[in-house]
Amino acid sequence: FYMGRYPVTNEEYARFLKANPTVTEPAYWADRKYNQPKQPVVGVSWEDARHYAAWAGLRLPGEAEWEYACRAGSKTRYYSGDKDEDLARVGWYTKNSGGQLHAVGEKEPNGFGLYDMHGNVWEWIEDDWHDNYKGAPNDGRAWVDKRRGSDRVVRGGGWYGGAQGCRSAARSTATSTLASASPGQ
Repeated sequence: FYMGRYPVTNEEYARFLKANPTVTEPAYWADRKYNQPKQPVVGVSWEDARHYAAWAGLRLPGEAEWEYACRAGSKTRYYSGDKDEDLARVGWYTKNSGGQLHAVGEKEPNGFGLYDMHGNVWEWIEDDWHDNYKGAPNDGRAWVDKRRGSDRVVRGGGWYGGAQGCRSAARSTATSTLASASPGQ
């Protein structure tokens, strides 16, 4: 599988919107605080993220794929180490973000050359939400139930959250229709 080097930016998402005029603009699209060209796009739902990915010839990562890509071979809390200072080198979170979203690629990449895997924006994952991994596929595929509930997995943490949510293993749930100032892709 492949992962984008950076989260999808507003600049990239604008091309998608131009090519798909029937698609609704993301929440916060008109707010300059969240709509700088090099900032990651926010205010997109899980469905929006999937639609963009399909348009771009891509797909959302599975949860196991995302964690593998984030860790890049590391076994520590963050790909950069175990301490908050290590996180601050690689991601934006409540202690260093200044209460705002930042442009992609301003922090150090991981060992695979991927940026912003920790903090700045939560990232949508293909998997349905499950409380634990009991019954998860053991081959890295996304864990999708046939009944397809509305809760999805988000990973990576955000600019307004604490260090705990930015850990490589941290995961959270969000309803697939959520379009907030942190979930991006």
